[in-house]
Amino acid sequence: MIGREQGLAPGVGTFERWYTRIFGYPALGFRVRAKSILPVVRGLAAPASILDAGCGKGGFSFAVAHAFPGAKVVGTDLSPDLVDRNREIARRLGLENVSFELRDLTQMEERDVFDAVIATDVLEHVEDDADLLGRFFRALRPEGELVLHVPHVTRNVWGWQRPNFMGIEGHVRPGYALDQLEAMLRSAGFEIESAAYNYNSVETLMNDVSYLITGGRERRRFLYALCFPLLLGLCALARYEPSRRGSGLVFLARRPA
Repeated sequence: MIGREQGLAPGVGTFERWYTRIFGYPALGFRVRAKSILPVVRGLAAPASILDAGCGKGGFSFAVAHAFPGAKVVGTDLSPDLVDRNREIARRLGLENVSFELRDLTQMEERDVFDAVIATDVLEHVEDDADLLGRFFRALRPEGELVLHVPHVTRNVWGWQRPNFMGIEGHVRPGYALDQLEAMLRSAGFEIESAAYNYNSVETLMNDVSYLITGGRERRRFLYALCFPLLLGLCALARYEPSRRGSGLVFLARRPA
């Protein structure tokens, strides 16, 4: 189950460790994103080097390292605490193909280094988002691919639309419209291979409840632990709803040869 490695983090108590072993990583937003992002990542053509840009607690870094055991996976983040935490989890897992670095993505200067870049909910935290897309483009090798997830500018629940959250720590904009992000990617030089909505109405509604409990800042953790299995179970109903519109966007883009 995805996210179980989070139970190995330093300082995690016995209850939290067993809870994570049973239910996986108890972060609804991450679980919803993973459901649509990981199939795209697993469809990549055997990348040898992968950057998880703005990796946070490393959930995607660890999942990708397991999916591509022959690849070198690098997770970067601005938080020294998260980088140290992720390194210790990797050590406890015995994962030798994933490493974590303290990096400011807005200053990255790599050129032709990675076969794939994964950036999940990063762009909306950066003032000069167009510049960051250019840095991702240059960091990729020719034919390298970018897997990008961002919030949509609106939250959509069965036709009811409202502005997306701005209360999330570090957000400088609520999100993007699909055609807006398409234009930004093409301007950076990318060819777009696929673009899709995620977070359909069921998932958005469950995520709204999650946000009401935590405020987007891991508050009321005991109450959230009680509610999380129910919220996750109800998200399973999302499979019965067509995702013509949603509150998130998933893009796969390629740097041309």
